[in-house]
Amino acid sequence: MTLFGVALPWSLPLTLVIYGVVVAAAAWIFRDARARGSRYAVVWGLSTLLFTIVPVLAYLYLHRRAGPAR
Repeated sequence: MTLFGVALPWSLPLTLVIYGVVVAAAAWIFRDARARGSRYAVVWGLSTLLFTIVPVLAYLYLHRRAGPAR
């Protein structure tokens, strides 16, 4: 794969997809936490961007009984 004559590694598309999924998960967690009235919505979103899977699992565990956001 080349871009403007520069050879790109074969894993670039996969890397972009993975980063896209992480950004989408961070946006979902931020919006969900904000809809639930959490004061830490920004912290949840940023921690998801930085630490990826651990905050996602923690958020899902901590909010499992809260039900859907309104």
